[in-house]
Amino acid sequence: MHRSLQALQYYTSHSEEDIKRLHERIRASLASTESLTDTMIRLTGQEPLVPFKQDTVTAEEWTAFLAGKHHSQLADFYGTLVARPILKEDGPLVKREEEEIVPSLSRTHRETEPRRQKVKVRTEPRVKRKIPWGWLALLVLCFLLGAAGTYVYSNYLARPAATEPKSTVEQPVTVEKSEEKTKELETDPKVEANVLYVKTRNTNIYSDSGLTDVLYEADFGDGYRILETTDTVSKVELTDELTGYIKTVDTTKDLKEDPIADEALLTWVGDNLDTSFVNETLIDLIGKSAEDLNSAYGSPERTFSDEVNTYLFYGNHFFTLQNDKVIAIDWSETAITNAELATLAPLQLETETTGLVTSNSYRLQRFEKPGTSFSRVRLAEQNL
Repeated sequence: MHRSLQALQYYTSHSEEDIKRLHERIRASLASTESLTDTMIRLTGQEPLVPFKQDTVTAEEWTAFLAGKHHSQLADFYGTLVARPILKEDGPLVKREEEEIVPSLSRTHRETEPRRQKVKVRTEPRVKRKIPWGWLALLVLCFLLGAAGTYVYSNYLARPAATEPKSTVEQPVTVEKSEEKTKELETDPKVEANVLYVKTRNTNIYSDSGLTDVLYEADFGDGYRILETTDTVSKVELTDELTGYIKTVDTTKDLKEDPIADEALLTWVGDNLDTSFVNETLIDLIGKSAEDLNSAYGSPERTFSDEVNTYLFYGNHFFTLQNDKVIAIDWSETAITNAELATLAPLQLETETTGLVTSNSYRLQRFEKPGTSFSRVRLAEQNL
């Protein structure tokens, strides 16, 4: 594109203020350098592709060019300038400096330095010092002479001080014997047992303390919790709701032996009594209701009730129920004797016709049936 067209395009695409600003920047640059090339670099950051024929131009010539005076170099300069992007601010002048190439000698032309040789420094061997045997011998001799002189002086020359031994009188030491006070053995009073056992057969229990109205007939070996007691009468608990009175003479609070293990007692019952009617275990029968027994064994052959218990009879055994729960099982015809019962454990309470053995949870009572060779044995819950 011709330079004049480039200038015209710049005029049409920029405002008057921008054009005046560019003209002023050109004038200021020429005023300082008077070089078109330097002004081109300052305003565009680039050198002209073709050097200007007349590079030196003054600011006055630029002012005259703007006023209309023809100047071919300025016209060419201006057309080239506006064809390039103008920097917003004047850039620095770029001065190219030629780098000095420091010549270096090749390895073949370098002076060779002699290699350093490692010099071994030999240390002189230490000179062993000789032991001064002469001085040691002299010291030993002086020590022996000193020891000998001390011995002679202490044993032969020095006079021992004549001192009379002081007599010491040993005074007897009197030891006062403290009178030993005899303490009486304090025996803890035994806690009175709150349970009694019936020790006679067919013992009456009364509803009043005057022992006039018979309420219940207790068996040998039955146990009851004591509520009140005197020398003649004891008030006992028959059930949770019922109490009664029994003669103290017909009862005892002490058994001969301690209770045995439940397992031992139940095992003996299973081995010596007929338990063929037991569907589950003996323990499972304790606590059954009358309805449970009817379901397992049918209706009882006969029943009997008193003020305390209900009795359901099935063949040669019967169940004792209290508050509709089984508390005892009786075998009515057995051949067990006191001697055979004692094979389980020593009898804790006995008469000629009765015997009692207890465990922690149960008691086993034997009753001889008069006029027969049979006896009745009861397994009862020891709920005391």
